[in-house]
Amino acid sequence: MTKRKATEQNEQLPVKKPIKVPVESSISICIPSNAISSKNAYNLEQKTMIAYQIAKACLIYNVSEIVVLQSSSSQLNEEDKSETINIGNKVVFKEEEKEREEEVKDRKDLEMKQDGLLLASLLQFFITPTYLVKTVFSPHLNANFKEIIHKFKYAYKLPKITTLPFMQNNQVYRDFKEGIVIPRETPKIKSKKSANSKFKTKAPHKVTVSKYVNIGEKEPLKLDIAREVPIYSRVTIDLKNKMIISPEKAYGIAGYRASFGYHVRLVEKDQFNKIFTQSPIEDGYSETIFINCDDYFDKSSRVLKEMKLYNDREVARGKHILMILGNYRDIQVSYEADKEKSEVFEGLDNGMELFDYRMDIPLGCRIEDGVLITLTKLRSEPKVGGAAK
Repeated sequence: MTKRKATEQNEQLPVKKPIKVPVESSISICIPSNAISSKNAYNLEQKTMIAYQIAKACLIYNVSEIVVLQSSSSQLNEEDKSETINIGNKVVFKEEEKEREEEVKDRKDLEMKQDGLLLASLLQFFITPTYLVKTVFSPHLNANFKEIIHKFKYAYKLPKITTLPFMQNNQVYRDFKEGIVIPRETPKIKSKKSANSKFKTKAPHKVTVSKYVNIGEKEPLKLDIAREVPIYSRVTIDLKNKMIISPEKAYGIAGYRASFGYHVRLVEKDQFNKIFTQSPIEDGYSETIFINCDDYFDKSSRVLKEMKLYNDREVARGKHILMILGNYRDIQVSYEADKEKSEVFEGLDNGMELFDYRMDIPLGCRIEDGVLITLTKLRSEPKVGGAAK
């Protein structure tokens, strides 16, 4: 009887099965942070709408990863450069002009760094349940998030994106939920100084693992598992069986690194190589495609014509495609700013040699428009689960 009861207890309760199915191919996109720079967006509300448009397009076509490439102040227009004066054969900068240039550069660098973090954070916000936002973007987890939360004020007002993994998917949200592992209160112990003391102090060690998960309810859910999980881990929970499962099993689809929706990562301005070297795919991307956008003067058409045109209307099975959007000059500046380019990209003369193909879209498109147009061309007709027709 004892064995039979143990067997019955180990049997898992039935849960809903997702109708969305994973695909063997995947798409990653890389966008520059200047998509929300002051040149393209005048205020926080406009920046939020640009990120929202990109997030919607990526969820519609089941993009697995979004890489935000931080732009640098060197990507300024030629007219922003300081004036010089010639003295004989020497070129001397005016002192005032030099100081002004340094101030402008520092201010631009800070602004672009903030734009990069903001864009990546907004993209993550749109796939994060409301009840997890304060934890996910807690300054305790990342000091850079100190000023981020209040910048979501317009994002909170936008409608929920209807193509999130749990929506229109056989009501899987009834059995599965996103959560974050939270620490229990540190146990209290009696003070060693006074054995008879009635006062208790917190234990000197910090809690690093737990079985409790914040799923947006009044009380945290206690998992029915043998081993505790590191705190602040983002997890997908089987509510009936009180256990952690993969997002792919719960929703049928998942981003890279078992992420809910798409996986977001931020690449610093002088680390261009990490777009490729920190790929979540073990063997790297199968193909790289360049999409020229945010280029309103068509200065790079001659260079781009030398690149092979991508004509495939669908993503072949097993391919992992990386699409990098931006204008030629910005990509080249980012490539040149990489201190490790000579080691990582040995034998390459310029950044354009990293691309296998180019994909043509209408001239003068903004980044957010380019994302939607490109994904529409690449995924000729999305099926359930995002498979190409």
